[in-house]
Amino acid sequence: MAHPTVRVLRQDELATAADVVNHAMLGPVNDEAASGWAKIIDAERSHGAFAPDGRIVGLARYFPTDLTIPGGQVAAAGVTAVGVLSTHRRQGHLTRLMEAQLQQVRGEGVPVALLVAAEWPIYGRFGYGPAVDGCTIHLDTATARFRAEPTGSIEIVDLPTLRIHLEVAYELWRARTPGGMRRDALVFDSLAGLSSWPGRPHDSSFRRGAVWRDGDGAVLGAVSFKVDDAWHRSRPAGTAEVSILVGATTEAERELWRFLCHLDWIRTVTAGVRGVDDPLPLLLEDGRAAHRIDQGDFVWARILDVPGAFAARRSPQPASAIVEVVDPLGFASGRWQISLGPDGSEVAASTAEPDVTLPVGSLGAAYLGGRSVRRLFE
Repeated sequence: MAHPTVRVLRQDELATAADVVNHAMLGPVNDEAASGWAKIIDAERSHGAFAPDGRIVGLARYFPTDLTIPGGQVAAAGVTAVGVLSTHRRQGHLTRLMEAQLQQVRGEGVPVALLVAAEWPIYGRFGYGPAVDGCTIHLDTATARFRAEPTGSIEIVDLPTLRIHLEVAYELWRARTPGGMRRDALVFDSLAGLSSWPGRPHDSSFRRGAVWRDGDGAVLGAVSFKVDDAWHRSRPAGTAEVSILVGATTEAERELWRFLCHLDWIRTVTAGVRGVDDPLPLLLEDGRAAHRIDQGDFVWARILDVPGAFAARRSPQPASAIVEVVDPLGFASGRWQISLGPDGSEVAASTAEPDVTLPVGSLGAAYLGGRSVRRLFE
């Protein structure tokens, strides 16, 4: 009798694998969704889990990207579309998928893998740590008053123009934001309302977009949002739901928030996922007009190559430590002298007594600066 196995998928297996992950993740299950995913999934970076009878029962894929870290950027693998059919859980398929995937990512020389975890307990088993937290912001437009006077200018744009500016503004935002990842064209097409994810209904009828220009006329920020024209007791109670709001500077984002607050008939602006350190409350006369909800883990990081992961890392102040990394899968295991500074970093294997011993998941959690190594160690 054949045994369960995991391998890289063939091109002709992608539609079936997409159908499997749609079942597992409660997505639309139809030919349109499956064929749509098959067009955008890279077979060479997609692993399928096969039952003894040869059927595909699980999928895990990743895509190459760049990750912004404090001081620079590093190549990374963005893990997504991970799922196993409910009829085949608790049979080791996920473990085989994740370990095969990490082996391939490391084999490509990529030092870091990233994902957004649907459930907390799953990915720590494979060496991932919660590196970036996120939240949703509810902004009460009736009470939001900004401390600074308006600057620059806002321009309402059509969706094709919004699409162009969103990508540019996002890259400006990503360059200054640890945890930001390079995204592909499909993401910006969807955020701008020009297309939808495979199998999802496409409706751009309530999509809006605007950009912010500085005093020289340069576009340094963009926002994409939907509106819900609601009324309560003959009074406007509409909501603007932000899909993405990004800017090269805090000033750019502040003016986009101000624009949303001044929309007629809109009483609430919601935006997620935002960083938990979003400065919006500090920009208001009453910071409680911007209320954070649903705060929790967002991006998880998995270190696969310690020297490679820290090669572009920078620190405002020089610091050095001997770190022993415990990695049950062996990718990052070792004792490392990590020396960081404003001009660069050096990482070398060491035989000295370690200053701290960390599981690889804790190293991933601290990698982007969102967690304190001291707190993790204590």
